[in-house]
Amino acid sequence: MNSWLFLSLLLAHVTGDFYLQNDKYCAQKEERKFKSWFLYVHSLIIGGVSWAVVPVCDFGFYALAIAISHFIIDAIKTYSPKGLWNFIIDQIAHLSILIIVALSFDTASELPIQSMDCNDSFSIPMFILAVLLCIKPANILIKLVLKKYQVGETQSCENIKNAGALIGDLERILTIIFVIIGQYEAIGFIIAAKSILRFKDTDTTKTEYVLAGTFLSFGIALLCGLMTTK
Repeated sequence: MNSWLFLSLLLAHVTGDFYLQNDKYCAQKEERKFKSWFLYVHSLIIGGVSWAVVPVCDFGFYALAIAISHFIIDAIKTYSPKGLWNFIIDQIAHLSILIIVALSFDTASELPIQSMDCNDSFSIPMFILAVLLCIKPANILIKLVLKKYQVGETQSCENIKNAGALIGDLERILTIIFVIIGQYEAIGFIIAAKSILRFKDTDTTKTEYVLAGTFLSFGIALLCGLMTTK
């Protein structure tokens, strides 16, 4: 399998599936299903972005195949119960298609992403992917995990969710940077500082919510940070 091709398609998928659609349009897809115009537009966007990162004429057929498969998977998803497993299975299905394409398409041309890989200590394309994964996809995953296990269902937790998402984005990006430069002590300092801030909080439910979110957040960030190092 061409690893550069797969990484290019993965970047296109993450960008298109998480950053080129918003909650309003996602809700429209869930509500209107096949009647949703955005279901069709979103699939074409995914195909277009995929072709953009692999600018080879022969890849047009595969970009169309990615768009059609994305449409089918998303359409099926609208008929499935919403929740953590729905999200995980949906993403696994999309990744499976990308793997099949990366295995099937053979190109001798240098992909744009390869010219970005000019650092000896860490992969710049992987760093970009790690940052993209650690913002919106990570927030969605953490939210679904906490919801599945009914952590943070009280009103006091609802009041801090927006701020928590922003703080989570920042701490995950910092964690990735600290992993790249090998400053694991700084990661421990952030965790300790966050714990101290919550130490005097008498709201047990809120404390459990913050701790669970923190462990998930740093776990995801550490994995993404390690992914970028060579």
